[in-house]
Amino acid sequence: MLTSTLKLLAFLLVILLSSLANAETIAKKIKTIPQDSDSAFVTETLGTPTEKKEVSRYFYQGNQAVFIDSVIRDIRLAEPHKKLKIKLKRQLKTEQKKETPISSLRIGMNFSEALERAGEPDSIVKGEDWYYTNRHRIEIANGKVIKTEVHLKATLETLDWIWLNFTKGGLLFMNITLALIMFGIALQIKIEHFKLLLESPKPVILGFLSQFFALPFFTFLFVLLIQPTPSVAMGMILVAACPGGNISNFISSFAKGNVALSITLTAIATISAIFMTPFNFAFWGKLYSSASHLVIPIEIDAWEMIRTVLMLLGIPVILGIAFARFFPNTAERISRPFKIFSIVAFLGFVVAALAANFGYFLKYIHLIALIVFVHNGLGLLIGFTIPSIFKLSKQDRRTMAIETGIQNSGLALVLIFNPNLFDGLGGMAFTAAFWGIWHIISGLGIAYYWSRKPI
Repeated sequence: MLTSTLKLLAFLLVILLSSLANAETIAKKIKTIPQDSDSAFVTETLGTPTEKKEVSRYFYQGNQAVFIDSVIRDIRLAEPHKKLKIKLKRQLKTEQKKETPISSLRIGMNFSEALERAGEPDSIVKGEDWYYTNRHRIEIANGKVIKTEVHLKATLETLDWIWLNFTKGGLLFMNITLALIMFGIALQIKIEHFKLLLESPKPVILGFLSQFFALPFFTFLFVLLIQPTPSVAMGMILVAACPGGNISNFISSFAKGNVALSITLTAIATISAIFMTPFNFAFWGKLYSSASHLVIPIEIDAWEMIRTVLMLLGIPVILGIAFARFFPNTAERISRPFKIFSIVAFLGFVVAALAANFGYFLKYIHLIALIVFVHNGLGLLIGFTIPSIFKLSKQDRRTMAIETGIQNSGLALVLIFNPNLFDGLGGMAFTAAFWGIWHIISGLGIAYYWSRKPI
């Protein structure tokens, strides 16, 4: 058995080394192919490509928007090292004219949307992309080589150029789902939940500060430290600015935490988020844009955020509280089904956000996975450390860790897909969507661990 395993490993190692050697050989040969070479010469030198793609190249000041099947599949800059000014929200055409036209385009846009944003290209060239492995490409036009690329690699910068397509019907579904989730949370908010603030103010105040001040502040320091691309940084800051997630009460109960404190913090955070989420995002987002050395400007419409959050959070929460106040028996009966609905709906919410763009998600999610892992871990750590410093009980520490580490990324996604705010910008959407998946896994994991540990 051991001998067979060793032979298999040796065989796999030989294949790997052979593949690497072949890739290196191809890279060297590609570098020898001059521009304007005949395509027949390329075939003679390199052999048949592993893949050919028919493309239409739209040139804007030397930069390419590469269309395949009438959709932008890639954006290639004439000077890759030069950062362009990419707007994070849709601008008027008159404003766009001041910028490089290519900066208004995104991977995933269709033909008509691209022309609407960037205008007519300087030229359109039909051609092919020849791939020799997925990391070596030769661009062909009119039977001639126009460019060679070796060691192609997706980076975080790629996410700045991705536009996640979302239909109006899909956005309406997300808005309604989030509103129902928030209505269900509000059904559980009662006046007595705020009595804990008077009876035991210390853990409530610390929990509020942990969620709305400490997490955004340390997120700000984190993005300054790792310097991600603008869209990823803004996604991290937006997630940190959101209130606690809708399943935090369930996870806190599972973890043997202080459920009363969890419900109180959820109630206060849900109401406070109407103002605190836009404030935190605008404050830390603009501060990050000013403090960092970004060439790409961050444009934040705080009033549009306040209006959107008020509609998505404020109205459903007010209606939910009023319903529970005037119809307490009915609210009690439907409260539990709404809890189950909120968990299922949230998962469906994230799936819906990714369904039309699942190919992009699978292709690029590895770029931000580690960032989300660390960021979520930072939230849990902050939420546990602050009550530990102030010597609160173990139950309170567990609850505050969960309330700080479980964020309402559903709200973040709705804001991101709002065409008047961020219009489905890739880095932001990827960050929030993966948060929505990962924080459930990490929350349930740490809750399971704590459930087996005595208080």
